[in-house]
Amino acid sequence: MGNQPANNAAEYENLVNDCLRVIARFTRAGRAHLLFLTRTDKFKKNFYSWAEEPPPSAQGCEGPLRLSSSWWLRALRTSQVLRIDAVEQLPDDLTSDRQALLEHGIRALMLLPVYDGKRLVGTVRIENPAFLPGAPGPELDLLQIAAQLTVRVLKVSVEMAELKRDRARLAYQNSHDEQTRLPNKALFLERIRSAFEANENLFAVLLVEFDYYQLIHECLGGEAGREIVLSAVNVLRSNLRTTDMIARLGEDEFGILLEDLQDPTYAETIAARILERLKQPILLGGQRINIAASIGIALRNGHQRTADLILQEAGIALIQARHNLGSRYLLFDLSMRDQLINRMEMETDLRGSLEHQQLILHYQPITELKTGRLIGFEALVRWMHPQRGMIWPVDFIHLSEETGLIVPLGLWVLREACRQMRLWQDTYPIDPLLMISVNISPRQLEQPDFSAQVARILEETGLPPTCLRLEITESTIVNSSCTVMQALEALRSLGVQLYIDDFGTGYSSLGYLDSLPIDAIKIDRSFVNNLGRVKSSAGVVQAIIQLAHELNIEVVAEGVETLEQHKELKRLRCEFMQGFYISEPLDTSAVERYITCRKLQPHLAA
Repeated sequence: MGNQPANNAAEYENLVNDCLRVIARFTRAGRAHLLFLTRTDKFKKNFYSWAEEPPPSAQGCEGPLRLSSSWWLRALRTSQVLRIDAVEQLPDDLTSDRQALLEHGIRALMLLPVYDGKRLVGTVRIENPAFLPGAPGPELDLLQIAAQLTVRVLKVSVEMAELKRDRARLAYQNSHDEQTRLPNKALFLERIRSAFEANENLFAVLLVEFDYYQLIHECLGGEAGREIVLSAVNVLRSNLRTTDMIARLGEDEFGILLEDLQDPTYAETIAARILERLKQPILLGGQRINIAASIGIALRNGHQRTADLILQEAGIALIQARHNLGSRYLLFDLSMRDQLINRMEMETDLRGSLEHQQLILHYQPITELKTGRLIGFEALVRWMHPQRGMIWPVDFIHLSEETGLIVPLGLWVLREACRQMRLWQDTYPIDPLLMISVNISPRQLEQPDFSAQVARILEETGLPPTCLRLEITESTIVNSSCTVMQALEALRSLGVQLYIDDFGTGYSSLGYLDSLPIDAIKIDRSFVNNLGRVKSSAGVVQAIIQLAHELNIEVVAEGVETLEQHKELKRLRCEFMQGFYISEPLDTSAVERYITCRKLQPHLAA
C-alpha cells in the first residue's frame, strides 16, 4: 500500500504530459506547460511540462520560466487567449520578463487561461509555436477546449488516485486490527481457505485466549490493557516462523496459522513454548503482571472442508482448555464436539428446569452420634430430566456455577427446603424442632441482597431462623471477599446457623477459625472414609474435633457408611453424623415414613 500514491502520481502526470504534447503538436511548438497561479495541495505540483526540445542548458533553470509581472495575470483575465507573436514587442515595463524569455530561447508564445468553474486557476503556455490561430474560430476553440481538458484530466486523475488510496486504506482497515496492525478474522479465514486450496500439506490453526484479561483491563485501565495486548503479541511473534500468520480475532483472542508442517506435533510444541514464555511476568506501571493463556489446536484432517470448520474445532479445543482450569493447550478430537454439544444442551435444559418444575429435593437425615436422635436433614437437589432421567448434582451444579444459574436455582432450593421443613415441623412436633441444612454457593453470597432474600423466605415460610443451617464450603471462607464476610455477618444476625462444609480439605482456614461467624463444621467424607483404614486419618479427625470444641464449635461427620466409622467417631466425641450408615437421601414421602418409623420404634435411635 505504501507505493501506491507515488505510482498514481506518475500515472496522472503522464496523462497531463500527453495532453500537453497534443497541444504542442497541434501548434507545432517545441514546449508546452501547464502552470498553476497559486499553490494547490490538490495537484501536488504547480507545473507540468512537455518539451520536445529542452531549454538551453546554459540557463540551468528547473521547470518552466516564471514571469514576475502582474501584467500577465490581468491580460489572462480579460482575454480568451493571450498571443505574443514576437517577445521583442512586449511593453517596455516588461523588460525583465522579456529578457528572461529571450534567455530561455522563447521568441513567441501563446497563453490559454484555464478555469475551475469561474475561477482562473492557471494557464497553458505554448512556447515558440509555428502555428498561431488568429481570429476566433474552430482552431482557437479546439485549443481552449484542450487547455480546459488538460486540467480536467489532471483533476479527475488526482481524484481517482485519491479514491484508489482511500479504497486501499479502507480495505486495509477492514482486514486488519487498528491497534496491533495484525490481520483480523476475515483475513485470517481467507488465508485458511487459501491453505485448503493450495495443496494437501498439513497445517494447524491455534486459537490463543488470554486468561484474566478482562479483570486486568478493569483493574488497571484501558492503557494497561493495550500494553498487555502488545506484549502478548510480541511473545506470540517471537515463537513463530516468518511464514506463520498471526491474527487478532477478538479483544483477548488471537489466531495462528502454521502451514506446511512436516510433523503434526510441531503445533503442540509451539503452543507449549508460548505458554512457557507467558510465565515470565511483564513490568506494567511498576507492577509485575503475569499473562496466562489457554490454547486450542486443530490440525487439518480428512473430514474438514472449510476454514470455518477448522476454526470451530480449534475454538472447541480452546473451550475445553479453559474449562480444565486454563493456562494449558489442548488438541481437538471429535469427542470434544460431543462434549460441547452435550454441555450446550445441558445448559439450555437447565435454564428451563425451574420453569418446567423438573427440580426436586431429597433429604439426608442428620443424627446425634451419642443418642441416635434425629436432629434434621440436609436438602440435596436432584434434576428429573424428561429424557435423561435423574441427573445428580455432580453433573450440573458446576455448570450452574459457571453460567450463574446457581443464583436462581439456589434460591429455589432454599425456599423449597424451608417450606417443606416448616410443614414437617407442623406435622411432626418433635422437641427440639427439626432443622434443615441447605448448601449455599459463593455466587449467592456475593449477591448484595442475599441476606434480605433469606429473611424474606423465612418470613414467607414461617420457619424459625434457628432451624435453618446454611452450609458453605471451606474454600469460600478461605477466599472470601468483603461482600461475602458482610453477608455471613448479616445472616448470623438473623439467627441463621452457619456451617463450613467439606472441612479439612484446606487447612488454610484452621488458623483463623475462631474469627469466623461459624456455628459448626462438617468433616470432609475423605477423612471419615479412611477411619479404621489409614492410621493418620484418626489423628486428623481428632485434631479437628478438639480444635472445634475448644472454639465452642460443633462437629458433623459426613459420609459415615460403616459401624466401625460410627464407633470411631463416637469415641472421638463427634456430635453429629450423616451418611449411608444412617440413611441414603430420601424423597419427601420416604422422609415422612422415616420420621414416623423412628417415632414408633424409639430403639432405632440408640
